[in-house]
Amino acid sequence: MTVTDIDILDGSQSAKEGWVKDKHDLNKGAGGDFLYLTWEKNGTEKPVTDLYIIEGKDAQPPHGYYKVSTDLNQGTPRGEQLYLCFSREGAKPILELAVVLSGDEHAPAPDGFTRYEKDLNKGAGGDYIYLCYRQHE
Repeated sequence: MTVTDIDILDGSQSAKEGWVKDKHDLNKGAGGDFLYLTWEKNGTEKPVTDLYIIEGKDAQPPHGYYKVSTDLNQGTPRGEQLYLCFSREGAKPILELAVVLSGDEHAPAPDGFTRYEKDLNKGAGGDYIYLCYRQHE
């Protein structure tokens, strides 16, 4: 099973059928909107193969990447405007996603996962929040 699409939901939204909604608030401790990572497994699109975070509302994703339209620090009084982007052009599909919240900036990824090194709460205060992924070898 592979991740085929990614989105961000506000706290009141449920995951669509065939999608997984992570239980961790992406703005935990930062005073912003309740936001949750959600992803589709085995949808009709090609598998997601890479993740990238861009800064700034008007920032454009790198060539071949799709930008998720929700600011990951939406509603926080002082956080950086961060946007998740993903690509489907690589050779190694992403199999699973996870969010790690911690008071420790060096919090490890779960076993078998790789941690994307940008703190999703950058500049907003609150917990350190990292996106992790498990990729096909």
